[in-house]
Amino acid sequence: MTSHDIPSARSTGILSRLAPLAVLLLSLFSFGVGLTELPVQDRDEARYAQASRQMAETGDWVDIRFQEDARHNKPAGVYWMQAAVLRATGQTGTTEIWVQRIPSYLSGALACLALIWAGSPLVGRRAAILSGVMLATVYMLHAEARTAKTDAALLLAVILAMGAMARAWLGADWLKQGRRWAVPAIFWTAMAAGLLIKGPMILLPVLGAAAWISISGRSLQWTKGLKLLPGLAWMLLLALPWFVAIMIRTEGEFLMASVGGDLVEKITAEGEHSGFPPGVYLVTMWFTLWPWNVLAPLAVVAGWKARKSRETAFLLGWLIPTWLVFEAVSTKLIHYTLPTYPALMLLAAGPLVAMIDSTRRFAGWPAHLGAFGFTLGTVFFVAIAFGGPIAFGEGIDLLSVAGGVALGAAAVAGLIWLYRGQAKRALASLATAGVMMGWTMTAVTLPALHDYWITPRLADAMAQHECLVRPISLSGYAEASTVFQFGRDTLHQSPPQALAWLAEGENRAAWIDTRRLPDGMDMPPEGIDDLTEIRGTNYTNGRRVHLRLYVSPGVPAPADPCAPVE
Repeated sequence: MTSHDIPSARSTGILSRLAPLAVLLLSLFSFGVGLTELPVQDRDEARYAQASRQMAETGDWVDIRFQEDARHNKPAGVYWMQAAVLRATGQTGTTEIWVQRIPSYLSGALACLALIWAGSPLVGRRAAILSGVMLATVYMLHAEARTAKTDAALLLAVILAMGAMARAWLGADWLKQGRRWAVPAIFWTAMAAGLLIKGPMILLPVLGAAAWISISGRSLQWTKGLKLLPGLAWMLLLALPWFVAIMIRTEGEFLMASVGGDLVEKITAEGEHSGFPPGVYLVTMWFTLWPWNVLAPLAVVAGWKARKSRETAFLLGWLIPTWLVFEAVSTKLIHYTLPTYPALMLLAAGPLVAMIDSTRRFAGWPAHLGAFGFTLGTVFFVAIAFGGPIAFGEGIDLLSVAGGVALGAAAVAGLIWLYRGQAKRALASLATAGVMMGWTMTAVTLPALHDYWITPRLADAMAQHECLVRPISLSGYAEASTVFQFGRDTLHQSPPQALAWLAEGENRAAWIDTRRLPDGMDMPPEGIDDLTEIRGTNYTNGRRVHLRLYVSPGVPAPADPCAPVE
């Protein structure tokens, strides 16, 4: 690895001061396309969004509730952010999901800007800016910045914490007068934010990197730059009050639910998404890191060759320990490794700078491996754009096809430019491919998969019968999105319970999966009208769903269920 691969931390080059602003604008645009088109997603997004809505409505900023059930598997940080947006916009009732995606959207954009700050002392300003471009156009952050969950906000906290820790590790040059307290302040504030967003998850990359560099440097002297005792006190001052309040409110149940339940289940492989072997993330990386997976093998090889440098040692400490832990834990979701992607992008930006400067070519087995994985990812996204609406929608979707053609063409052009030594053109083409992928998947292709979007179709059917009162009952489909769509009082009942509930009042509605009826029970019973049906696939478990809408006795004919009774 040459000095061009990982530029000197002191060398910033001649670069416009507007470059970080350009990266911020790119990320805002990149994550903004498709933000409003995608319906609320089951299950986590709907749970976060509904619990945040209830927090905004009740004004209870301590306890977290989904309907009447406690939701204590994660801290309150993201719920606060979403509830604050609802309060600020005056929308504390039923709202569109995009409103509650704003915290994730802004966190994703700020994470791209923060990566420039975090990476500048490690790889140089030019490479750090290129890594910001990568983060703004990578698939995994595209997905998380448009989802009302924790992961985009956690990523921002991780990047800020790692950027501060990198400065402490590199020493006096990055702790000059005026920075000696700013750096630890950023570090411990980011740590507090991470704890409030997703509990101890922020400790994994931070402690992993700390252990790696301490062992490689055979010293803990660098930790003095983080002002450990006053910094720890500041972190506890910020984070501890809510944890104390929720422990008092729940009489210790929060700790049992979050640590004793959610975290232990992930480690012991007893919960949802368990049973996956090591190596899964090495496979899914070819899709989640797209389009910058093309540079991943070059980044790893270049980083390992330069592992003795202090800058590269830090990046490897950021990447390797955390990745290995996630590979070892049996419970796996594809976004878990997202906090390691900034380190991988900073490692990749060094070879990219060298290719732009024509001191290195895109060649050798790492380049060919990257090209192969990149091609697989490209084929995957193009196939979804073309075939998804046909298989799970209403047929060919021309906008989705156009998006697939555009992202595929930009991707192929980027790969060709890399092999031809035109790295600047390759950078522009690959970034364009990333933006086009985000728009195509989120704004066009996924919304066109009508078979999967059962809850919005239920809402559309209900809208045709305005006299039907709420709450409504559902039997055989109890996803969280139904509560977000139809309100906190939505009922999830068995078929007999739903039918009994219908018979007790006027203008009531129930969606019932007739396949779940007890043997011998006819449907519908006398006096209960059958208005319409919805068929689809529950994408959370792959099961087919067949729901029929039934209304209370006394409601007139199905063709006009809200007409006056004679």
